[in-house]
Parts: sequence; C-alpha cells; structure tokens
Amino acid sequence: MVGIVIVSHSAVLAEGVRELADQMTQGKVRIAVAGGLDDAEHPIGTDPMRVMTAIEEVQQGDGVLVLMDLGSALVSAETAIDLLPPEMTENVRLSAAPLVEGGLAAAVQASIGASLDAVAAEAEAALVAKAAQLGTPLEVAETVCEPAEDSRWEQAASLTLTIPNKLGLHARPVARLVGAIGGLDAEVRLIFGEQTVNARSLNQIATLAVRYQDVVEFKAIGVDAAAVLEAVRALSEKNFGDVDDTATIQAATSKRVDVKQGGVAASAGYAAGPAVRYRSAMPDVEEAPVEDVPAEVRKLKQALEQAADEIRLLEKQTARVASAAEGEIFAMHRMMLQDPELREATQHELEERRCNAEAVWRDLILATAEKYRGLEDDFMRARAADVLDVGARVLRIMTRQAAQGPKLEQPSILIAADFGPSDMAHLDTSMVLGIVTEQGGATSHAAILARSMGIPAVAGAAGVIAGVTDGTLIGLDGNTGEVWAPADAETVTRLTALRAEWLAALAREREAAAAPAVTEDGIRIHVEANIGTAADAAPAVQNGAEGVGLFRTEFLFLDRSSAPTEEEQVAAYSDAAAAFGGKPVIIRTLDVGGDKHIPYLQQGQPLEDNPFLGVRGIRFCLAQEALFITQLRALLRTAAEHTIKVMFPMVAHPVELRAGKALLERARAELKQEGLPAGDVSVGIMIEVPAAVSLADQLAAEADFFSIGTNDLAQYVMAADRGNSAVAALSDALHPAVLRQIMQTVQAAHAAGITVGMCGELAGKPLAIPLLVAMGLDALSMNSPAIPRAKDVLRNLNVERQKFLVEKVLQLPDAAAVRTMLEQHTEA
Repeated sequence: MVGIVIVSHSAVLAEGVRELADQMTQGKVRIAVAGGLDDAEHPIGTDPMRVMTAIEEVQQGDGVLVLMDLGSALVSAETAIDLLPPEMTENVRLSAAPLVEGGLAAAVQASIGASLDAVAAEAEAALVAKAAQLGTPLEVAETVCEPAEDSRWEQAASLTLTIPNKLGLHARPVARLVGAIGGLDAEVRLIFGEQTVNARSLNQIATLAVRYQDVVEFKAIGVDAAAVLEAVRALSEKNFGDVDDTATIQAATSKRVDVKQGGVAASAGYAAGPAVRYRSAMPDVEEAPVEDVPAEVRKLKQALEQAADEIRLLEKQTARVASAAEGEIFAMHRMMLQDPELREATQHELEERRCNAEAVWRDLILATAEKYRGLEDDFMRARAADVLDVGARVLRIMTRQAAQGPKLEQPSILIAADFGPSDMAHLDTSMVLGIVTEQGGATSHAAILARSMGIPAVAGAAGVIAGVTDGTLIGLDGNTGEVWAPADAETVTRLTALRAEWLAALAREREAAAAPAVTEDGIRIHVEANIGTAADAAPAVQNGAEGVGLFRTEFLFLDRSSAPTEEEQVAAYSDAAAAFGGKPVIIRTLDVGGDKHIPYLQQGQPLEDNPFLGVRGIRFCLAQEALFITQLRALLRTAAEHTIKVMFPMVAHPVELRAGKALLERARAELKQEGLPAGDVSVGIMIEVPAAVSLADQLAAEADFFSIGTNDLAQYVMAADRGNSAVAALSDALHPAVLRQIMQTVQAAHAAGITVGMCGELAGKPLAIPLLVAMGLDALSMNSPAIPRAKDVLRNLNVERQKFLVEKVLQLPDAAAVRTMLEQHTEA
C-alpha cells in the first residue's frame, strides 16, 4: 500500500489533514506528518529532517507520495530526499497536488491498494470537484469524465439506485464507496444524467454533486462485476454509512424567517419561559503608559500560553460531553491564538503606543471581530463571536478576573447579542430552557454546541429581542426559527405542550440506553461515563451511564486564578454524585503535569524538559500536601452523603499508593477532630505506567480497584509521545505490546479479587469492545455520547465466542494488524 507524507508549515494543519484522511479511510493508510518547527517563538516553518523521518516512517509498502503546502515546504521535501539513500527514494514522489484535497483523494486511492501512479494522479486531480462546484473548470486529464462509448458497456451488469442519505454523495460516503469496491476485480462506472465517471475515483464522483433522492446507475465489467454491484447495493442499504442527523441537516438548510417572527433555526426543540439577558463582555481595562515594553510582551506571551492550555482542556471536556467534532471548535480557538499576524500586530502596537498589553490586546481583538462582522458570508460573520471569546479569555488572564458565565436562579430562556463557545461550555443545562441570540446563525459555534447539548435555539433574531427585558415571558421554536417576544398565554400553553411531547420522545430514545448492558451469554458489563465537571453529569445520565468511571477534577481548577476551596469542591462532587442517584462515582484526585498545565498551581516549579516524565499525577499531589489534603477532605465529606470512590493517578509503585492512603487517613482524622462528617471510600489507582503493570500483583493487594488509562499507558509502553506528530502513530492502544499489558493487569486484579475497568479512549471504541470484554474487563468508562452505541455492541456479544480473539491478537506484530483482524471479525 502507498504511504503518504503531509508537509506543512503548521503542525496543526498537518495533523488536521491526517485526521481527515484517517477518518475517510478508517486508519487503513500509513500517513506521516512533518509540520512546523520545534521553536516556541517561531513554530511556523518546515524542517527537512522531519520530512526525512516521516518518509522513513511510511516507507514500507508500494511507494510514498509527499504532499506540501507552499514555499519552503517544497525545498524541505527536496532536501529530505537528497539526504536519504537512493535505494529509499526510488519510489518516493513529490506531488504538486493541493494539500488538503489532494491528501484526502490520495488516501482514499491508497486505501484500495492503488499504485503510486494512480494515487498521484488522483491527488493531482483533486481540485476538479471544487472547481466544478464553483463554476471555474480546470484543465484536467481526459479520464476525469469518461463517456461510455466502449461497446462492452452495452452488455455490462448494472444497478440503478436512488440515493438514500440526506446529504447525498459527499466526501465520506464516496470514500466508503471507493473502499467497498476497492479489492474487487472489475471496471466500474457511475452514470448520473448524461455524465459518466470512474466509480473508483473520489474526485470524479464528487464532480457530479449527487444529492439526496437523485437516481444513479452503476455499471461493472470483469470477474467480480456481480460482487461489485452487490457491495454497492449493501452500502446503499446502510445509507452509505451516514447517520442522518436531523439537527445537522436542518442547520445546513435553515432559512431566516420574517424578522417580525424570529431568526434562523439553530437547534431543534421548543421553549417558553422568562427571559434572562446575558451580557458577555470583555473585561474592563484602561490604557496606561509603560516604560518596560519587553515586560508587557512577556506578560502577553504568558497569557497566550495559559489561554492555550485552558482551551486544550476545554476542548477535551467538550469532546467528552458532546463529541469530537464539537471539541474541534476549541482547537480552532487555539489556532487563533497562534495567528502570527495577530501576535506581530500586538507587538508592533506595544512598541508604537508604549502602553499596557491589556489595552493593546483589547483594541486589536475588537477590531478583528469587527472585520469579521463586516463580511458577507454568514459562516465567516459567525466567527466574530469566536474572536471575542478567545480575546476575552486572554484578557481575563492578564487582568486576573474570573470568568463570569450565565447565572440563572430558575429555568429561563437566555437571550444575548451572541454567545461564545466558552460561555456555552459553562452553561448549567438544567436551568436553560432555550437560547435566542441577536447575531449569529445556524453555523455559529454557539449553535453547534446548543445542538450537541439538546438546547433549543434561534439565532439572528435581533429584530424580536432587542427590547426584551429580564423576566419577560418569551417563546421559541428551534425547528422553524420563530420567536415570540413577548409571548401571550395561548402561545406559552401551546409551546409548553409541544415541549412536553418533544421531551417525551427524547426520553423514549434514552430509555433503551438506560437499560443495563448484558451480553448474550448473560455477562453484565458496567458502562460508565468520563466527566470533567458536575455539569457533565446530567448528559451522561441521559446517555445511559451507570455511574462515573472517571471524574477528572482538574477541570474544577480552570478559568480561575486560585484553587477551588474545600467547600467549592464538596459542592461540585456532591452535585455530580447526586445526579447519579446512588450509582458509584469514581473521582480521580488532581492530575496536573504532562500536557495539563495550570499556571497558578505550578508557579515557581522548574521548567521540565520532559513533563510527561516529570512531576505529574500522584507525584504532584504528594509534593503539594496542603492542596492534596484539601481535596481529600472534600472527597471524604462528600462520601458521607454519596456513593463515591477515590482514585489516584499515575501511581507507579506501592509506596506512592501507601503515601496517598496515609494522607487520606490524615484528612479523615482532621475532619473527625473538627466534628465534620467523613464517609468511607474505596481507594483505587489508575494503571497508566508500565511500572504499575509490572507490580500489579503488589498494587492489587493494597488497592480496592484498578482503572486502566490507555492514552498514557500506550505512550509510555511504546516510548512515543502522543503529542509528537513524528511518533504519535506509535502511541496506539491497540498495539499488541499495550494489549499484553492490559491482559497482565486484568489477570493480577482478578487474582487478588478486585475489579478492573478501563477509562481510556479505547474503552469507547466499538471495534475494540469485543476484545476488551473477552480480556475480562469488568467496566468500561467513556465519553457519554459513546455510551448508547457501546451498550448496543455489548448486548449483541457472546463473550465466550470472543475469547479466541485474545490469543490471536496478542501474537500479532503491530496495531495495524490488530485493527485489521478486529475489522474482519466484526464483518464476519
């Protein structure tokens, strides 16, 4: 199979292209990236050594195609080839294809075993679809649109289909189509109207713009002609692999209603209730002259770094309670912070104006947001809210002002000029009936998050809500975009009834997810949620979580300038536990370090060359006794009223576990002396370093339970930093080396009579679940949106019949081989 290398000035862009290509091909293609520079001050650029390493990484196969973005990327790629021995570069080709479109097209062709010539040709024709859509045709090879003139096609086997999926043959269904017929020996054509194209070409099919309910014909000639058409038919019956998300489709096609009635339908559902106006404003700052401009530059740089850390954690939190797609909103925010033009403009203004960084940053952010508002495109206008959201975060850090999210005393409809994603991420969804904004549209990030949270919303309704005051009864229909402000009694009654019907329908959908996950042979597997705050609990319960397998407490320490008090922690832990009604909630003590940086906690600590191997997890907590004792006291007080368990992160050996338990008992003694309640708690540990696996028998004798964190375990077992694009692919939890560690951990836990769960990303992967239960895991904990699907997989499993998988995968050489075997087993 042809390997692909992505060369870009931006590490983020390179990773983004790889992520898209992986999604299109289910990770079947070897793709390596060489993006950016290892220079915190100047991260944008290309490095020949990185390109050379990337080529070596994907060299095994039928050749390597290298795609580049611009300028020095080509020079770096050419230099890398010069540095490699000739025998390695005979089958390496530099491509002039566009980076994103070419990368996706090349990956799809490579996934079906196409030759290097075919992969390169498909990549270089990648702009055809876009050009055709925009009405600016390009000069392309004659094969882009093939007329069916050959007489052989008159007698070819054929299949006529009506396209079933609502968004038509867009990129992902086409990739699935090409993949479905990739290994079959036949020539295949797709006929749409008067156009005929090669049905193995993603680009050629995309030029047709085939939509929902369009009629197409497939023709095939060759040994496997019948099999090709059957594969196409089967894929069509599965909706071409698409899940027709009604909310997404409505958002994509939503129209603005008459301004007298409302705005744009942004998130489905109905609401009626009192209005509360939310004013998300930039922190107040005054311009002041300064003498030390370099100090202001440093202050801004530190604020940008802290903001990036906060956004990175917020990205992970949002991906857990909504989905990875919604989490990517915050990845875009991090890219805004890295914008070199914005940084250069800020520094220039500081030097010109010689005033405080807060004032310069505020002015530039406001000016940038205004530029977005002046654009004609609705999608781009909606980005103004993102600019303000990012800008306010940095300004709050510099001014040491805490974030002020919406505070509601009763269920209400929030109205605002607009909401930033950070505002949305901190909403108490139990108190928000609906949302109406003056600005924005169905593509705003606030609208996307509202849909993922199940909050009815209408955007761009300035003409209706401009004069609405707090307490005014208003109503909205998120399906049509209508808003009633004020709403009369009849409208309130009607919308309340519609809301009740809507909520009842959602409840019926969730009922199936709420039922236990029992396999066909009667084995109960506990399916739990990973959460980051108490606000994550309600969505997790709705998705069918049977408790919490991982409460990441570090999220309580974000968006503030000092650690939460004991009382604040008790309230947060109690709120989360109460939502689960007595089901167990495993709360992990503070896990700071590695890629989790909270400046006010780590201030004064020496800079670590490799923070993943430094003071993190239980090591950090044991070094910060006062901070740790406060958290342990809060946990014990919570345990007096609720069913919680305590879990220590990054434990490597029994001495660390004993030290943590000793401090827990010290906290208990303090509470007893003060006359405060302290409940009994089970104490477990995260298994995420190889040392813990090696000593699992000793640790199992002193711990009440184990929970395997596959994200860290994989990177430590493989000695591959998952944040380093050059080796991140090695950090794969399905690698047999990692699976053997999981198996060893399960055996040690069960031998000692304790349970073992998994709270790493692997636990929520449908492909991996049959293997994990066959290995003997007692519980799986995952991002709450993944729970319904995971339960469905479990209910259709016979565990005894899966056990043969374990011995087989443990003998395989790498993660790709494991993934292939699991895919084949799933299809069988």
